[in-house]
Amino acid sequence: MTVRTILKDRDSKPLIEELRRLPNQQHLTHKSRVEIETVKDSEIVFVDGVAIAFRRKGELAPVLTNTSALDAMARIVVDMGAVPHVVGGADIMAPGIRNVDGEFAEKQFLVVVDEKHGKYLAVGRALIGSGPMAATKKGKVVENFHYVGDLIWEVIKPKGPPAPSSS
Repeated sequence: MTVRTILKDRDSKPLIEELRRLPNQQHLTHKSRVEIETVKDSEIVFVDGVAIAFRRKGELAPVLTNTSALDAMARIVVDMGAVPHVVGGADIMAPGIRNVDGEFAEKQFLVVVDEKHGKYLAVGRALIGSGPMAATKKGKVVENFHYVGDLIWEVIKPKGPPAPSSS
């Protein structure tokens, strides 16, 4: 069982400032209630009860349920054969990449999606920039930082039955 801690204003203000630097998170305000939940080596940041980001090794990245941030990030598309590995926590290898969408620098966070459904599978850190990545055919290219099924996901995943799809 994990415990959520509500931050005092003086502690939440700098964190809100940092969160606002994430893509599409400028709407966050200092009036929000900020909570931190520690999971193993990470802290999940909740704003007004919604999981926004997580911090690991001092770095802040959006969680997989924060679609407004993920939608604005560069992404790499992986083939369906890579999916079980990515959601198992494996780093992303060049041969599994189908497409590099958007520009990013080395060490920048990006989102990993599958080629069939475009579902968010993981948030990773680029080991090389987008240009070289598109041309690379072998080796590890993205460090898997947070993925569907990890401890963070277990805390933040949507609860209840999935909503019926309107197809």
